Amino acid sequence: MDNKLPLTVLYVEDEPKLNERICIVLRMHFTSVITAENGREGLEICLREQPDIVVSDIKMPIMDGLEMTARIRQNTSDVPIILTTAFTETEYLLRAIELGVCAYVRKPLDCRQLIETITRAAGPILQKRELETIRRGEQSSLELLIGASPAMQKVIHQARRIANTDYSILIQGETGVGKSRLASIIHGLSNRKNRRFIPVTLGTLSETLVESQLFGHVRGAFTGAVSAAKGLFEEADGGTIFLDDVDCASPTIQAKILQVVEQKQFYPVGATKPVAVDIRIITASNRDLYSEVNAGNFREDLYYRLNDLVITLPPLRERREDIPEMARTFLNDISNERGRSVPRLTPEALFILHNHPWPGNVRELRSVMKRGALFAEEYISGNDLASVIGTPQGQSQNPQTANRLTLDEIKRQAVNQALEATGGKKMEAARLLDVDYGSFKRMLEKYQS
Repeated sequence: MDNKLPLTVLYVEDEPKLNERICIVLRMHFTSVITAENGREGLEICLREQPDIVVSDIKMPIMDGLEMTARIRQNTSDVPIILTTAFTETEYLLRAIELGVCAYVRKPLDCRQLIETITRAAGPILQKRELETIRRGEQSSLELLIGASPAMQKVIHQARRIANTDYSILIQGETGVGKSRLASIIHGLSNRKNRRFIPVTLGTLSETLVESQLFGHVRGAFTGAVSAAKGLFEEADGGTIFLDDVDCASPTIQAKILQVVEQKQFYPVGATKPVAVDIRIITASNRDLYSEVNAGNFREDLYYRLNDLVITLPPLRERREDIPEMARTFLNDISNERGRSVPRLTPEALFILHNHPWPGNVRELRSVMKRGALFAEEYISGNDLASVIGTPQGQSQNPQTANRLTLDEIKRQAVNQALEATGGKKMEAARLLDVDYGSFKRMLEKYQS
């Protein structure tokens, strides 16, 4: 059944028919059920299999349920133990409490009551697993979206630590490194994730309308304002507003942003009453904003209010170990959008990706993958990429000639770099190059002879 709880239950009962009947019921509700016929066997199975829950009768031959519980507690204090018994003498119940039994169910067993008792006892286990799954999923998603290199692991750590606060964040980095994506991820990890995330690129807004677009206006505020309109700050109330190219904000806009940060309110254009908002502000710039402050182009007081934390995204050329996995992620996304199978990158293609300077950073990598996948079948080769990636300035402008002259060299360097990256582990190097181990061994024989 699809609604089975993901738990392993050990059921210990010496009466064969009851054991069989109860196990049938348990298997309808839990993914795994292990049985034992007495306490000694139950103890051995518990120590070996480490079930999530133990359900046991008390009165059994060889070793009873209380002795089995005591032996289990000598080895682990975590596993919940539920006892079933037809006997309700006080001495049994007191001994069970002393041993840390979480519940007991009276015989004859009511199956519904037994299932409810097991489910209730397993609540903390299931919650812990769900939290761990969420965290693993978040970490995996962050690494796929941002990268798994040491530099980006630092960014991920910073993002996770600050996400659930209302601290303002300044993201700095070159054009195309993924500042907007990181801001969106931080919003998605925050307590505001169910409210709006509004990205605004200040450098693209019309100078004459930027104030109205950001803060709204009242009717008649200016020619053409035939009705009142909300601005983007008010639309983001309760959520997050992301101001990209914040260094492009004029002195007037900087003053109004400062008012929002300090007072949690602003005046729409032409208004006499302020509008209160509860928003988180994340900003970004491809310039060093502190240098802009020193140059007199940006307000110092606003700078310090916007950077409770500064996160710097390094350019792609400084974290080349992220390129293969990011390239494959983009290929997966692009192929899924087009309803086609995902092409594989040859070692030559991976080498070209690794050595390209990437002036356009992650944005350029996605564009190259999109163009490379356009006519690709099973593979994307070095020649495929050379035709779309362009040649760095100062190198030959004939991709075919460049690849023909350096093809063996490219393969040799790809093999050596893969071995260096994996500490000489051949199977891992083969996986890094996305080739089967047999092909990699043949490459080794050819290029390391």
